[in-house]
Amino acid sequence: MLLVINFHLFVIIIYVFLALLFLLLISILCFTIYKKRIEFNKKLWQQNLAGVINQAILFVEEEEEEEARIDLTYKIKTLLQNSGFRDYVINELIQIKKSLSGSSTSNLKKLYESLNLDRDSFGKVTELRWHVKAKGLQELGEMEQSKYLKEIFWLTNDENELVRNEAQCAMVSFSGFLGLSFLNVTEYPMSEWQQVQLLNRLNDIKPENSNVIKKWLQSSNESVVVFSLKLAAFYNCNNVYNDVITCLHSSSLRVKITALEYLKQRPQDDTPEQIIKQDHFESKVYNLAVIDVLKDIGSEKQMYYLQKKLHDKDNDIKAAAAKTISCLHPLGNSYLQSHLLAKENPWKSIFLQITNERVA
Repeated sequence: MLLVINFHLFVIIIYVFLALLFLLLISILCFTIYKKRIEFNKKLWQQNLAGVINQAILFVEEEEEEEARIDLTYKIKTLLQNSGFRDYVINELIQIKKSLSGSSTSNLKKLYESLNLDRDSFGKVTELRWHVKAKGLQELGEMEQSKYLKEIFWLTNDENELVRNEAQCAMVSFSGFLGLSFLNVTEYPMSEWQQVQLLNRLNDIKPENSNVIKKWLQSSNESVVVFSLKLAAFYNCNNVYNDVITCLHSSSLRVKITALEYLKQRPQDDTPEQIIKQDHFESKVYNLAVIDVLKDIGSEKQMYYLQKKLHDKDNDIKAAAAKTISCLHPLGNSYLQSHLLAKENPWKSIFLQITNERVA
């Protein structure tokens, strides 16, 4: 009896397995057909769209005309009723616009607007799904749709990181340096990657009034202060020097390190002494950064400070101080060897490392 039950159970398992396998095969087949259909549609869409985009790119605007007159075929007009096709057109226009310059990009922007594709992009911005919202913001930014600036501004402080990042980038795309006004209200931290993105967008833009950086350096948002220090260095701002010195008193290691990077780039006569005043900050990373900066902007006046670091309990700090002294002291490496036990560790290995680096 038990053998019969086990046999029936085995048969049921086999049928279930075969049914699942059949469903899997059907799913793979359907997915393959769907994917091929999408690829076919894209090729068809590309053929139909190519003529329209070429007209826009080659169009020479006359003085009395405000918009490029693009002849749309019946096929294109029909396809434009398909949301998938409209999304495809947006993506194509953005990609082509990135590779062009001058009047051609302006014409592509006009085509985008004449087809009311900006409404499609803004519709995505009003979506609840964060990834759709972020995509819409990216599209509006790339196609320079500054008419939506007010709506986008409030999203620069959105709780979703990707959404606010795209909104911030769009603001800078619209208004350049003035687009950084969101730094006055943003509550969330700015990632290192986002700061790089914004600086890249500001690469060819000069600030109309860099005094606002002073205000941002006093922000309660640590990442805003860090980004403002990078902006000050990026634009070679001299008028924030005292504010940067104040940042050395911050309890944030990121702020202090970024302030050092600015001071290394734009030092003044009192900079080395201002830097070593923060000796009480107990951070190996910060101490190493200070010693490294002194190697570039220091002088013999900082010898006493550096000699104290030679007796630090951390060997890395000892080595860094020795390297800086060898660069700043007139006698170089020989000065160290005459004052320390050069043949004992860790000095033996430290001197060997310094010597090897000089040879390299």
